[in-house]
Amino acid sequence: MRLIVSAALMLPVCAALSAGALAQAPAPAANPQLAAAQAGFESLPEPERRAIQADLIWSGHFNGAVSGSYGPLTFRAINAFKAGKGAADGLLTPAERRSLAQAAQAAREAAGFRVIADERTGLRIGIPTAVLPKRDVSSSGSRWQSADGKITLDTSSTPPGETLEAVYQKATAPTPNNPGRKITYKLLRPDFFVVTGETPTGKFYRRLAAGPTGLRGFS
Repeated sequence: MRLIVSAALMLPVCAALSAGALAQAPAPAANPQLAAAQAGFESLPEPERRAIQADLIWSGHFNGAVSGSYGPLTFRAINAFKAGKGAADGLLTPAERRSLAQAAQAAREAAGFRVIADERTGLRIGIPTAVLPKRDVSSSGSRWQSADGKITLDTSSTPPGETLEAVYQKATAPTPNNPGRKITYKLLRPDFFVVTGETPTGKFYRRLAAGPTGLRGFS
């Protein structure tokens, strides 16, 4: 109701503005630091860009898709990793890159990270086996869980027929039966999507990719 009232109050103001005045309104200024960092980052080979984002996930600073593309999330993640130890310019010096790689490797080793071939879905997926030691099967794939059952990783496979966009729309749609569920990040590309969010009992991350055998992913 408050939004409807506010919109009604704004109508006379909008009507009083001429089209010329609206056209001349200055556009928001671009962030030159972000633009410079993006140019520097995207000059790197794509495998290195993806590796940096993956390492930032392991260091606990990045909560997005490993895409190799640069935006505000990567900019903030790099600056958070540097945390006052270097210029907050969204870029890594060679020494900072080595430090990030070492931090990520230490985190992977502590988690018992292993790449596993999941025979139920055909996925090759990295599993932190020290964190998720329990393995079972689910209705659409395999399941790994922490010893206390509080953390779960499920793989899934969907036969050809259901489209990636249709599943994405379902994954990001409001859930009246779960009003505490909140989407914190979403990305849809032609061949995959990523959705992250929070519920009253925890956080979730879902990635689904399209391929010749259907849709496969994990959550």
